[in-house]
Amino acid sequence: MLSGPHKDGSTHIGVRVLPDAATQLRAANHNLVNKMYDRSVDREAVASVRVGDVLDVRFDGDRSWWAWRDEVRLGRLTWTLSNFEAKDWRDANPRIDDGTLQVIRLVIDAGGSVVNVGGIVRRRGVSIPPVKDAVPDAVVTVPTLRARVDSDGTVHIASEAARVGRPQRSFWRLRFGR
Repeated sequence: MLSGPHKDGSTHIGVRVLPDAATQLRAANHNLVNKMYDRSVDREAVASVRVGDVLDVRFDGDRSWWAWRDEVRLGRLTWTLSNFEAKDWRDANPRIDDGTLQVIRLVIDAGGSVVNVGGIVRRRGVSIPPVKDAVPDAVVTVPTLRARVDSDGTVHIASEAARVGRPQRSFWRLRFGR
């Protein structure tokens, strides 16, 4: 379980993506989708989606990206055009107008039905690894500050990323040792 149960009774299950694994995926020109925009989801069609399924992702030519299974539109991705523009505080995400969504996360309602999905979006034609290898191994790091005070009272502060614990492996490696 990734999170939950939430106030509405839903839970998120699937493969956890730690921040440095997400950075590795973006560096490989892949995007992450936490889930689809709730109001756009075709709940009947999404109910049969499982972790590991591969869906189509298409840009509608206007401003939205949609997940499809065959010719059934499942829901709108939560991306906006601004996700693909660099800002002072973040880099632009790679823009993928025609690709695939490898499902690694499911949102399950209180009744046990799949109501939303998320995963890794790759450009069409890029090979899709098995789910157990889809998310890079990651080491959890946290930003920290280190201070040194000289004898004259001058304070020197340096920022660094401290490693916390041992390397974290994907859900599949933790559960099945693969």
